[in-house]
Amino acid sequence: LKLYLEDEDLSLHVVIDCSASSDTGDPNKFLFMQRAAAAMGYIGLVNLTRVTMPAMGDRDDGSGIVGTLRDLRGRRRLHDLAGFLCGLEPKGSFSFRNAAERIALSRRGKGVMLVFSDFFFKDGFEEGLRRLVGHGYDVFCIQVLSPQEIDPPIPGDLRLRDVEDNDSAEVTVSAPLLKRYKANLAAYCKSLEQFCTQRDMQLMTVRSDTPVDTLVLDYLRRKGVVK
Repeated sequence: LKLYLEDEDLSLHVVIDCSASSDTGDPNKFLFMQRAAAAMGYIGLVNLTRVTMPAMGDRDDGSGIVGTLRDLRGRRRLHDLAGFLCGLEPKGSFSFRNAAERIALSRRGKGVMLVFSDFFFKDGFEEGLRRLVGHGYDVFCIQVLSPQEIDPPIPGDLRLRDVEDNDSAEVTVSAPLLKRYKANLAAYCKSLEQFCTQRDMQLMTVRSDTPVDTLVLDYLRRKGVVK
């Protein structure tokens, strides 16, 4: 009688938001996401975990997926991972729901999924996250916000333009308006947190000026993503 113990083949999916809204802030949010995705991908590769990296972005067919790096394993594939990330260009907008559906349908087996985004989607985050939750995957949402989004230093008369669809509005930024903006942002982030908590997903909100090693070795280690 022979007994066999089969190690489960776990996957790491690292999802990155390539919309125009991610390409804002100082430090730039998209650059932070690229670095964080590269760090997590490297950890997966050196530990012989199967790494897949979908990029969500503006595409003519409406799928919301501008590219996917599939089933990398081993440190030799680090060059492929870095080349893929460096070749991404954030622009336009996309349907998070459509992108999440494509990603969910392409998953195999079990594993961990990290979603790097600001989660500022015109169609909302709810339907997309509903499609990603479960099915053998632990989902961690990393919401990346710039310091300027958290505390805008922009008093006076301004014309604001949406970087994704070019909608514009003229506003006078005053102290009461800034206070209301911060309250709305806090409420939005709280609703995202509650949505994730109710569905056994974990949310981390980080500033784009956070050192990547702090995110990986501190925040994600405390969440159990990195050991």
